[in-house]
Amino acid sequence: MKVQVETLDSVRKKVEVLLPEETVAGIRESIYDEIRKNAKIKGFRQGKVPKPIITQYYKDYIEEETRKRILQDTMFDALKEANVEPVIEPVVDFLENEKEHGYSLECEILPEIQLPQYMGIEIEAEAINVSDGDVEQRIESMRSFHASFEPKEGAAADKGDFVVIGYQGYHNGEELKQIVAEAYPLELGNAMLMPEFENQIIGMKEKDEKDVEITFPEDYPDKDIAGKKVLFKVTMKEIKQKKLPEVNDEFARDMNYENIEAMQKGVKEELAKEKENFRKRELTQKALEFLLKDLDVPVPKRFLEKRITGMIEDARERYQQQKFSGEELKNIEEKMRADFGKRAEERVKVEIVLARIAEKEGIKADDKDVEERLKTIAEDANKTYNEVKGIYEQYGLVPGLKDSIIEEKTVSYLLDNAVIKEKA
Repeated sequence: MKVQVETLDSVRKKVEVLLPEETVAGIRESIYDEIRKNAKIKGFRQGKVPKPIITQYYKDYIEEETRKRILQDTMFDALKEANVEPVIEPVVDFLENEKEHGYSLECEILPEIQLPQYMGIEIEAEAINVSDGDVEQRIESMRSFHASFEPKEGAAADKGDFVVIGYQGYHNGEELKQIVAEAYPLELGNAMLMPEFENQIIGMKEKDEKDVEITFPEDYPDKDIAGKKVLFKVTMKEIKQKKLPEVNDEFARDMNYENIEAMQKGVKEELAKEKENFRKRELTQKALEFLLKDLDVPVPKRFLEKRITGMIEDARERYQQQKFSGEELKNIEEKMRADFGKRAEERVKVEIVLARIAEKEGIKADDKDVEERLKTIAEDANKTYNEVKGIYEQYGLVPGLKDSIIEEKTVSYLLDNAVIKEKA
């Protein structure tokens, strides 16, 4: 096998692979043998069909299968010999030449870039402080989440109450079939519905009926009522008031703490951890922005397009449940492509810079790193380690997992060597 490499530009290389006649002939002969064993052609016994007849009947299949097996048998070794690592599947072009056998590979690669100074990056960040007020606010949220609701007999609905309403919508005197509910649950003041609607429900008592008129804005998501004036005939079916639990040792035990003091300490530690995670994300973002500032990073086009397409397909699944016309979906996808295109390009640039830093600093992911990450994934997914490992190996996801681990290690390396200045 003869391998030659040509640099097309900063993100593309062409690898030409020439194969000896005997290599190609051996592959073809194995295909003939497989066909001969199973071919059923009138006038010939199975297993005894001459090669010229096989060629006549299976010419296209033999040619396609030969090319497929040539790639399977030689492409990995050819790329290794050429020292080329494609970031996406190469474009293959087979030689149409009876005297020579082989193919060329157009490979998109990570570009070589002039890295900026990445050691000792100065980053300003908020100091991590958890006040007593922060702790009290979190405990109040916990109380609200674990609140009970008691019937509010004879009293009017107010903000904070949990109500159940029935309603029917009308436009120009005609019923709107899609604007109807027999028992719609609602926590008043929780911004679940338009404020104009909720404000007119406040003050109603159980079994009260009321007409509520709302004019919906032109850009309202439901196109059937956007820009229309809708009359709601509302019936108040149930009103319950929220009862918050008392903050005492019993409540603390319900929250899996020994007592109030332990709960306050645990909540403070939890808040500190949350703020630390938020700060790390902020520091990471600022460090990456610093690295990319004024840095020219060429981006492989097909690799970028694949990334954008993947983002659009993920978003498309979320829109399938909604009723959009073909034209609306087309407009949405055009807008997504413009938005995702910029985001994907920035993300790819980050990956390139981090990959080159990792390469320079010798940052790698070994088998132990992969094993620990798979164990974490298995635990989060409530699956066994072997189940998750099998899925990642079956679908070829391990290389991508290694890249993610290397990227995380590289970010940690940058932050460990950064100069963090806390804001006054």
